[in-house]
Amino acid sequence: MEKLFHIAFAPANFILSLLVIFVTLYWLVVIFTGFDFDLADADADVDFDADTGDISKPEAGNPDGDGFWNAMLKFFYIGELPIIFIITLVVFSMWLINVNVTAILGISHNILGFAVYVPGFIASMLVTKVVAKPFVKLYAMFNHKGEEPIDFIGKTGRVISPMGQNRLGQIEVHVMKDVIRVYARSIDGEPIPYNDTVIILEESPDRKFFLVQKYQP
Repeated sequence: MEKLFHIAFAPANFILSLLVIFVTLYWLVVIFTGFDFDLADADADVDFDADTGDISKPEAGNPDGDGFWNAMLKFFYIGELPIIFIITLVVFSMWLINVNVTAILGISHNILGFAVYVPGFIASMLVTKVVAKPFVKLYAMFNHKGEEPIDFIGKTGRVISPMGQNRLGQIEVHVMKDVIRVYARSIDGEPIPYNDTVIILEESPDRKFFLVQKYQP
């Protein structure tokens, strides 16, 4: 145990050990207090183009701006799982890989130990891809607090990311004491600006967003 502590806090592994401590403390706080700092259900700053199914940045104004970055987001389930969950898997995987490799090669106390970061990160991302896959369907069955799925149909919400023809936006929906953000698209293709009130009419066939229209009380 003492040897593990010595290697874990050696210069080459010190940063990763601090990250492990941070994410561990985060999850302990979430487990024992329920206070999640709005990180547990934080999504990537991305959405899906309604027609192509591709991911693109909100407000970017260019739904065709896909590419390597968007493929990476989809490959590692960003948007399907909470970002903090993905980060936790990456951090723990990278820490285990780096601690073991630097210990075996005897480079935990010299500059060569830092050379393990790049291959360690790549390997940890691949491990995360495999480990996270079973959680995608499980997480989809529950909302951000582990409760049964919420029926959003018929609920009203406030637009926080404008939507237009073939362009997704985001809305905030108040459910009990929670404010939940969901992706939405205008059901008739008409632009809906920021801060307008909309009513949710139905869910998309792929269950990735909702179809809404302007709501006049």
